[in-house]
Amino acid sequence: MRTRRNLIESRKVRPPDGMAAQWALAMMAMAAMSADAFLLTPHHANFAQHGRSQLRRHFAVSFLTRCPMNLAMGANRWTGDQVSKVEVAAGEEGDASKLRVKFLKAIKKPAGSISIMAAIKRKSPGSAKKFSIPSIMDFSQALTNAKVNAISVWVDEEMYGCTLSDLKKAVVAQQSFKGNFPGPCPVLACGSFTKEEDITKLSAAGAAGVLLSVANLQERLNGMVELSKKEGLEPVVLCSSQEELQAAESSGASVLAVDSKLLGIEEALKLAEHKGKAEVVIAMGGVQEFQDAWRLRDAGFGCVSVGEELLTASFGLEGEVRQMGGKEGLGAAVVRGDVIRENDLKAFVRGMTAKASTKFGPSSLNSFREAGAKFKRHYTV
Repeated sequence: MRTRRNLIESRKVRPPDGMAAQWALAMMAMAAMSADAFLLTPHHANFAQHGRSQLRRHFAVSFLTRCPMNLAMGANRWTGDQVSKVEVAAGEEGDASKLRVKFLKAIKKPAGSISIMAAIKRKSPGSAKKFSIPSIMDFSQALTNAKVNAISVWVDEEMYGCTLSDLKKAVVAQQSFKGNFPGPCPVLACGSFTKEEDITKLSAAGAAGVLLSVANLQERLNGMVELSKKEGLEPVVLCSSQEELQAAESSGASVLAVDSKLLGIEEALKLAEHKGKAEVVIAMGGVQEFQDAWRLRDAGFGCVSVGEELLTASFGLEGEVRQMGGKEGLGAAVVRGDVIRENDLKAFVRGMTAKASTKFGPSSLNSFREAGAKFKRHYTV
């Protein structure tokens, strides 16, 4: 008969046979590094921290002993020196073009499914909401941990608070997921790009694709689409009318985007009826509830870009009170807006991609913010 003590002893994690030396080296490496620098890759950290079966625990230990170099990578906390080294290794003068990930392959899903593209921006024109996002690299990695399919960075410091340097950091940060599942996310460059030199700079920064507006480029659209393809970028053509949609299709772009934030969800759904033979159609913004994403999915949209709502779920709003326990305010704390709430972020993404019915889904829980407010988790002071 196995006593409780014997049972506990039998479940202790031990390094696999024949790997004692590597295990010792791994432990020495852990001791030599600071707590901030030491983090496993997100996928294996999940196994090590939450694995309940002996098989999962031995897998995590085996990963540590077989791959001690992973201890030195600092997967979720990259220092400035590590960023510089990766950029230099990517090419001359910090060329990050070799770090590019294929955009179309990442967002294309089977019919009836929808992919999520997370928009990184610190502010939006016409909106009072602002997000500090202290570390673009940490946030980029948190988004991949939450299983978004792609990331977009709005490159316009005056209008969106982000620069080309922020885009490059988002690209470089994704390299910590190389060889893991999920792998690195592609990064789409968004903004008002009208010059050929803009495309060249974005390519060197490692962008996987570029958002091109029919309204801004007009007769120059076809030339910019061809240049983007030549530079290795996936051209994503933004439309806001049926005429612009036809112009986008004739440009040769495989990915089209509907300005659902400008048009509204209802108008975007109507415009989707004229999408033609595009491989993927993206809804660019305007999604405020889970049900909005589900309706877009059912209308044939293959991807939805989410910005403010996702950022609010990730960081909260400054001055908002975050409920830490109980329903009566026990342990409540005022949100500073500078800490990534990874659990809320993951729940938000799961809700967006849920294969739920727009007809039978409970409308009272379609909004992520409403779900939290129901239990007094979110309120503003």
